Amino acid sequence: MHQLKLNLASNRLTILLIVLLFVAVIVNQQFSGNTRLIILLIPSLLLLLNFGAVLIRRHAFATKPALLVFHLALMALVVLAFWGQLTYLKGTLELGTLESFNGQLENVQKGPWHNYTLGDEIFTNLGFSINYHKGLKRDATLNQIQLNDGQMLEIGDHVPLIFGHYRLYTTHNKGYAPLFLWTPNDGGEPQLGSVHLPAYPTHEYEQAREWMLPNTQQKIWTMLVIDEEVMPTDRDFDFKIPLKNHVVVRLGNRRYTLEAGDELRLESGVLRYTSLSSWMGYKVDYDWTRSWILITCFIALIALTVNYLPFLSRKQANKK
Repeated sequence: MHQLKLNLASNRLTILLIVLLFVAVIVNQQFSGNTRLIILLIPSLLLLLNFGAVLIRRHAFATKPALLVFHLALMALVVLAFWGQLTYLKGTLELGTLESFNGQLENVQKGPWHNYTLGDEIFTNLGFSINYHKGLKRDATLNQIQLNDGQMLEIGDHVPLIFGHYRLYTTHNKGYAPLFLWTPNDGGEPQLGSVHLPAYPTHEYEQAREWMLPNTQQKIWTMLVIDEEVMPTDRDFDFKIPLKNHVVVRLGNRRYTLEAGDELRLESGVLRYTSLSSWMGYKVDYDWTRSWILITCFIALIALTVNYLPFLSRKQANKK
């Protein structure tokens, strides 16, 4: 038992466990659910045991408060890292121009203790601008956002929209969205909707998608055809909505070509292609521990510096 306490209080073990925790934080990104927590739990508990053994065995902490603060900071980092995995959230969403956020996310990953409150926030995507340099090199994204209270903001790839601890960033995923007006024959209200085509220019030659008419079981395949140059490779340009475009609509074996304003009369209603718009993809990140981890790291570095400062001063004096 005495030898076990000595081994648990080993400085080498502390360093090894810190490295193990760092590796676990990276590796657990490849997993989901409880597996992520188990991967972090093992090195976290071992670090806490190591710290407890150090407090019991190292009476030198009584005369070295800075060293005690350093070890307390290490313990806090372990707790914060594990707590962050219990409460984190990551997700994505897409919004068309002038479309408001409805609280729904896609590709959601979250900790078991996360309390989702982003659905209480309402904002509208007013559109975006992106400049491309020669050779299709993308510059920063500037996205105009309007909050529910009317406030206007501009966000981007590195400038997030912040709601509490939620951060929403624009991404490289964006593209075109044909707008359709569907008027059912049963007297229902006309519905305006958009079809988010695959990201552009990543999927430049795959601008097609299958979708379902509102309140029906009828699927429609839609392809966008751009009749002008929008992505020149020999000069700088801005991402824009092409004025010259049309859509190809396919129902079964029948194909129709629609330009803006054209209507397609079907058995269940009338489909009208109104215009071409765009959509923007966002990534959502929640981690309330991030700032506290940074503060704790600074405290640990300061404490370690204070602890070894007298030793470094004596060493410098001996050289003189």
